[in-house]
Amino acid sequence: MLIKSIFMEVRSRLRSCNVYITTGIDFTKNCNLKISIQSNCIVLNYYDDNDKTKRRDSLSSIESLSDCYSEDEYDVTSIVPIEEFCQIIPNSMSCLKIDKNTVSFRILTEPRNGGNFYNELLTSNTNESTPKSDEIKINLKIHDEVKITCANCSNVISDNIVKFDRILELPSTNMDMSEWFCHGHGHNSNTEPVLKSNKSDFLYRLTSFVINNKVLSEKSNKFNSKREIYHCNRCLAWLGLKNKDTVKLFNSEVKINQGNVEKHVFTHKTASEDLKIDDFIFTIEKLTQEFNLGLQYTMMCKIILECTISTTSKQYLLIWVMDKELQVLRSCGEHIESDKIKLQSCLLTKILYKIELSLNDEVEAWLADPGVVSTDISKSMFCRGVEHLQNMSLKVPELFRNTNGYCVSYLNV
Repeated sequence: MLIKSIFMEVRSRLRSCNVYITTGIDFTKNCNLKISIQSNCIVLNYYDDNDKTKRRDSLSSIESLSDCYSEDEYDVTSIVPIEEFCQIIPNSMSCLKIDKNTVSFRILTEPRNGGNFYNELLTSNTNESTPKSDEIKINLKIHDEVKITCANCSNVISDNIVKFDRILELPSTNMDMSEWFCHGHGHNSNTEPVLKSNKSDFLYRLTSFVINNKVLSEKSNKFNSKREIYHCNRCLAWLGLKNKDTVKLFNSEVKINQGNVEKHVFTHKTASEDLKIDDFIFTIEKLTQEFNLGLQYTMMCKIILECTISTTSKQYLLIWVMDKELQVLRSCGEHIESDKIKLQSCLLTKILYKIELSLNDEVEAWLADPGVVSTDISKSMFCRGVEHLQNMSLKVPELFRNTNGYCVSYLNV
C-alpha cells in the first residue's frame, strides 16, 4: 500500500491546508514519486524502479519523473478525494518536504462561500459543526452516605461513612477577586483570599475536590501528618495535597463507595477507556474555555499544569494552545475503491508543550504572566497526559514535531 496514513490540517479562513502523508516506501532509496494537485483530490503515483535500464541515471526527483514516464507506467496509484470538505486550487503545492517514508506539503483552498482570494462572502448562519466540550457528572448528592477509598487498593481513607451538607463548585484560582466589586473592601487589596470550609462541605473544581481533614480517618491523617502530599496509608499511592486543615483529593486517585458500589466522584459524558487522560483533556479544555470567556474569538491560551512530586520537587507542563477548533482530515482505514483513501473530518485542539522538571527562569516568567492560567493535577494524571501528548505528536512527521523548543501535539485525535 502506498499511503499508510494521511493527516491534514485545514484552515478555511487562511485558505490553506497542511498535508502530512506516511507511506510504506523508503524515499531515501527511491524517490520516484509524482504528486498531482487537482481541484477535488490529491493523486500520488509511485514507480517502483527495479529495472535500471528504463530510467535515466539522474532520475531521483519528483520533477524529473513526470518528464520521463507516462501515467501508464506507474506501479502504484493512490487517490485522496477531498471535495467533500474543501476545494483545492490546482497546482498550488508549496513547502514540499520528503523525509524517509513521509511526504508533507502545503496547498491552497478556495473560499467556502464564494468570492476570491482577496474577499470572501460570509453568511450569518453557518452549518459548521462546532466541537462539543466534554461535560462531567458529579456522582454525589447532598446527604449521600459514602466512604472515600483509594482507587488503587480500595483502602478506606474516610472516617467510616461520611456525608456532606453542601456541595459547591469553587471559582477559578486565576480570577482576580478585586474585580468582583465596584469599590475596595479593606485596606490591603493584595491579601490572598482564604478558603474557609465547614467539616461537612464538599468543594470541587475541575477534576479535584477539597474536604476537611476531619472527614478522613485518624489513621490516614496520622500517617500523613508530616507530609505535604496525601498518600494512601496502605499502598502509599499519591492521592492529593494538604493545605492546613483541608485536603485536595483528585478524581483519578480516589473513589466513593456507596452501597458496596465503587465509582469515581466525577464521570465524563464522553468517556474513554482511560479516566486519567479524560481528566487531563477536560482540564485543558475547561481552562481554555474560562480563559476565552466573554471573548468573541478564541485566543491563544497559555496553561501551566503543576504536579507536586514531593515536598521539595515539583514538575511543570507548559502548554500553549495554538488552535482550539482546528479542522483535521485523517484517514480512517477504509478505502472507497482499491486506490482511493477515505477521509473523516473532526475538530480538535492543537497545542505546543514543554516539560520542565524544576522551577527555572522560563517557568517563573510564565507564572508571573497575568495571561497564563495554572492549576494542580495529580501525579498519575501528569504522567498519562504527557504520554498522550507524545502519542498524538506521532500523527505528523518527525520534522514537524518540534518548534522553538516546544513539542507539537493534539488533543482528542
